[in-house]
Amino acid sequence: MCPAADAAPSFLFLPELGTLPSRFPLAGEAGRYLTRVVRAREGERVHASDGAGLVALLRVERAGPEPLLVVESSRVCPPAPPARLLCGAPEGERGDWLVEKLAELGITELRLVDCARARWPERGREARWERLAEAALRQSRSAWKMAIRPPVPLERALEGLAAGPRWLADAAAAPLATPDTAADAPLAGAVGPSPGFSDDERGVLVAAGFSPVRLAPARLRAETAAVALAAHWAAWREPRPPA
Repeated sequence: MCPAADAAPSFLFLPELGTLPSRFPLAGEAGRYLTRVVRAREGERVHASDGAGLVALLRVERAGPEPLLVVESSRVCPPAPPARLLCGAPEGERGDWLVEKLAELGITELRLVDCARARWPERGREARWERLAEAALRQSRSAWKMAIRPPVPLERALEGLAAGPRWLADAAAAPLATPDTAADAPLAGAVGPSPGFSDDERGVLVAAGFSPVRLAPARLRAETAAVALAAHWAAWREPRPPA
């Protein structure tokens, strides 16, 4: 029978990890996750990350409602090669699913794009999206949490993109192929909102070096197209051991 700590991802998100003493109590949401979800017992070990590369091995010295943890070791993991996705707004609350799956697939930065045909919610979802990204970090046992940038117009979302392969999801284009470039090259992709990019927006992206590519035989929903592109990148990248 598997230990209780293996029943759920025994991996904690602790943004304050780098400032904690060698022995510390675990309160708040992380404490509830360790106690109620992981159900860790005294003597068991779990990992934790600050979402910015630092990973520690922790021993549960005291379990229960107020767990006490001891830091046994720690290390800093290098960041993954950049994989940035510019996304227009999907329908309804499908953005929640989009954030969760992109984070699990290793997208390093999600840039939300306000488009002519659809805009992201002005407020109220940011905290939930951060929680979903944190949950994805625990699930994937990643040392780095996906960054989520607030909604901006397309021209601003294009700022600061590193040189490298760029794709524009387009149901009418040729199929996506594995890029002829190094596996650690910076990647960038663009997926329109549920009604699609306008002709002007598409022209801006093509002028910025985005190559139109088809991700499936049929037209996909916005959030499905984003996940399809992220999954292609994840399969092409060199495998990275879990933190």
